[in-house]
Amino acid sequence: MLFHGSYKICVLSHTLGAYQRYAKATDAVYDNTTELLRIPFAYYKNLRSLFFTVDGTTYELNANAQIIPREFNTLIGGDADHLYLVVFDLGPKISKKMSFIAGMAFLQRYYSVYDNDCRRVGFARTRFTNATDIN
Repeated sequence: MLFHGSYKICVLSHTLGAYQRYAKATDAVYDNTTELLRIPFAYYKNLRSLFFTVDGTTYELNANAQIIPREFNTLIGGDADHLYLVVFDLGPKISKKMSFIAGMAFLQRYYSVYDNDCRRVGFARTRFTNATDIN
């Protein structure tokens, strides 16, 4: 199923407090070195799916889709004893209307098609949408 809507559907408003609610729900801690949220490996089993609803269609990022691949931990300045989450707050400095973006992790799990002339974007499932062994 392909979704068609406006470009602005890829973002959630900072005023919704989505980032803060996500951090609290995952028991994540902000890591000053990487500027990412991190959780201990033991918390992974409790990490629930993150859902995005866009124009009535719901898209899921399972637990595996929410973590940075472990082999990158030291490359991003982190340590091997934690998992780093892909949800990142751009903050109000970027824009008052846009400070949360469904980015690379989302695009790795869903096909995306952009129609610039009609200002539409489409999403469709891939074989990796629900994968649990990528990261």
